[in-house]
Amino acid sequence: MKSGASGAMIRHAAAGLFAVAERERALDEVLDGVPAELRRSVSHLLFNYFRHKRFVDALLAEHLRKAPRPEVYALLRAAAAQLLFQSAIAPESAVNVAVDEAKKAHADKLVNAVLRRVLEKKRPAPASPEAVLPEALRAAWKKRFSPEELAEETAVLLEEPPFAFRMCHDFAPPAGAAALPGWGGFRFFSAENPAEVLGSESFARGEIYVQDPATSLAPSLPDYTQVGSALELCAAPGGKTLMLAEKLGKNAKLVAADRSAKRQERTSANCAKYGVAAEVVAAEPQELSGSFDLVVTDVPCGNSGVFRRRPDAMWHYSPARQKELTQLQSRILDAGARLVSPGGQLVYSTCSIEPEEDGELVAAFLGRHGEFRLLKSRLLLPSPVNDGAFAALLVKSAEGGQKA
Repeated sequence: MKSGASGAMIRHAAAGLFAVAERERALDEVLDGVPAELRRSVSHLLFNYFRHKRFVDALLAEHLRKAPRPEVYALLRAAAAQLLFQSAIAPESAVNVAVDEAKKAHADKLVNAVLRRVLEKKRPAPASPEAVLPEALRAAWKKRFSPEELAEETAVLLEEPPFAFRMCHDFAPPAGAAALPGWGGFRFFSAENPAEVLGSESFARGEIYVQDPATSLAPSLPDYTQVGSALELCAAPGGKTLMLAEKLGKNAKLVAADRSAKRQERTSANCAKYGVAAEVVAAEPQELSGSFDLVVTDVPCGNSGVFRRRPDAMWHYSPARQKELTQLQSRILDAGARLVSPGGQLVYSTCSIEPEEDGELVAAFLGRHGEFRLLKSRLLLPSPVNDGAFAALLVKSAEGGQKA
């Protein structure tokens, strides 16, 4: 990697860490602002930082008498992660690039001294749950998992996830693609060279959609034979909308709703590219009206099933945040229930593996809504070949009214 590109990469990485730490921005939002030619390198660096945050921060603390200014600390973290987890640039050159960047903040001497000590004391990153997981998350998972299971889940989130994609309809996969598990008849594959897939004619024609196999869990649950109308809440950017469209009959009505008009632009673009005639709506769930045979609520969640793809999210975990999320999820599920026709189906879905957001929340919903019964549910734990997810299928009584 040339020095100019290296400087730009470390600059964007440091700015990203600063934005996540000080402005509480999500990592994927930060990466959207990185130039396309640098996004993969910056993503790789930042993902590795958050996966090994405890290790990197502890290593830096060994060589810092006091915490530097936030923007300097962000640069040190980014540069240390580059030294420890990337090989595209020689370590000495990486230090020099970081020092040049630090001159703008008049912190070049500090950055030079600390990074050279890190380089001298370089050691493998530990992989134990105690050394990787945030303490609040480790405490929660320790109650749920055996020591062996906890170690397995920690190992999964430290891995680079496969580049996974779905073949739409019955289109043939690219040569060399490896099959992945899928649910509901949806076909998923992985490929060693993402650029080759994304640059293919098949992708340009709308035959391929990039998503993890776990996303097929929720669309796999309903019985579509009697569904003439379907509504998806929290639909953006439209990945599950496309799957629902493949399952519905040609004359079925499909509405994709999301509170974010900006994110719905992506949903509209995906529907246009993949030939899906869905009505794309920007609205809060409580603002919607109508009656649907199927309502899918793919709610915002804590992302614990996708920590290896969103490693920054595990550092936001806390019991207080968990409570806020479950309150939001319950409101959305209640809003979705109101729109289900008598005898209709309601799907609740998360990319979380936390009981509070999954089975416990569904049980509480059933306690409030006697007109619904749970038909089936499934929890997927993260594995080397799929992310984690939860989905439950609820059926409304034919009478439709709420029972005592």
